[in-house]
Amino acid sequence: MGKKRDVKTSIVVNGENAIGNITASGNARVSVSQKKVTQPPASPELTRLFAEIYQELKNRPVTPGAGKTIIRQQVKLIEKEAAKGEKADQKNLGNLFEFLEQIAPDIVDVFIASLSGPVSGFSMVLKKIAERAKSKPVSGKESNDSQPPQGS
Repeated sequence: MGKKRDVKTSIVVNGENAIGNITASGNARVSVSQKKVTQPPASPELTRLFAEIYQELKNRPVTPGAGKTIIRQQVKLIEKEAAKGEKADQKNLGNLFEFLEQIAPDIVDVFIASLSGPVSGFSMVLKKIAERAKSKPVSGKESNDSQPPQGS
């Protein structure tokens, strides 16, 4: 009689983020690929704008409440959405700016000031969204316990 072999089942992990340990014994074939997708800003104007914002954030003194990490994450969400240009979700941008106004109104001021010169296209839309967030009354502004809106 021939040898009896156990048939092992295959395990396949797919998805955007596969995190964890994979342990295999016997014959194992593993294929791992990584890719980093970056979306360029919608215009050189936005590249300049976000360079100024990040520089201001770097020079910002430490203040009570939201730390630089949370503020930087919020700015990155705004940058990611703004990079979509005319296809950006303006409601989502409004929510992102409103939260940024709660945790770092000075950074919203920098957005508005940086866009105060001659701007065109989507930069004008971005400026209006930031100004609207600045002028919107915020209840419980003293509390930084609220959660940031998530980018789409």
